[in-house]
Amino acid sequence: MHWTLEQLMTFRCVVETGSFSAAARRLGRAQSAVSTAIANLELDLGCELFDRGPRTPCLTPAGEALLHEADSVLAQCQRLEARARTLSQGQEASLTLAIDEALVEMPPVMAVLEQMAVHYPTLTLTLLNGAQDEVALWVEQHRANLGILFRQPLNSMLLEREPLGRLEQVLIVSKDHPLAQIGTPTHSDLASYRQLMIAQRQLLGGELGNTCPQSQRFWQLNSFYAMAELTTRGLGWAQVPHHIAHYPPFRQRLTMLDASHLGAIADIDIELISRRDSPRGPAASWLRQSLRSAFRDSHAAIAKQNAPTE
Repeated sequence: MHWTLEQLMTFRCVVETGSFSAAARRLGRAQSAVSTAIANLELDLGCELFDRGPRTPCLTPAGEALLHEADSVLAQCQRLEARARTLSQGQEASLTLAIDEALVEMPPVMAVLEQMAVHYPTLTLTLLNGAQDEVALWVEQHRANLGILFRQPLNSMLLEREPLGRLEQVLIVSKDHPLAQIGTPTHSDLASYRQLMIAQRQLLGGELGNTCPQSQRFWQLNSFYAMAELTTRGLGWAQVPHHIAHYPPFRQRLTMLDASHLGAIADIDIELISRRDSPRGPAASWLRQSLRSAFRDSHAAIAKQNAPTE
């Protein structure tokens, strides 16, 4: 067998794009070159990877099995390259961290950034705040080294994830909203008023807010902060992360309702993402470890605070 990494990357690209022509456009190569690369790979491996009968190439059973092996080889190569660059470069001169705007004010994040200023005083740190999809895109495009965001499906083989923790959500209304006078609303009470919710975005291990409206009247937004601001103006009720409900511009104008009798409000998973092939210098490695520790300690403190007293 004389298959090459380039052939494996072409194989993965055809699967991701759905056709030889689309893969050729992404790779900046002629379609004939892509077709030849796949044909040679099939010859080297001794089996057909694609069924070329349909209008678009479909993976054969052998192709599906070998795709997982190819992905493992490519991921290992990316880690090898990243490790080699780290050893040759030493400590980073700069680092870029992308954060979902709803997570910037979280105490664990702020605590780690304060510690980083002490541990790496000469490091040039760039912070990018954006929406959920922007964070993943910035990391994939090398605009950011690391990203902190709500857990979501990652369609790119270039990215890898690790869990940081879970974020508690609370039910809020403005202090002068009719629901504020009820205190412990029923599902029927909530259905009587406009719901403000995050634009539907399916996540793994939880969802941003509730993707199924609980009221026939609802508005969708792509920002928890915008949602909280509209809630303070009495435009509806919402579920937001606990720390956003306590954000100084909002906390004096909001009331948190008792939702314990309504069933559990889903927590949101938070994760750290990076490119598999990005160098893991000392500062980036320290940041990763410190974020894991900070979120773990924060969750332990919250659990202790909420534990029943004897």
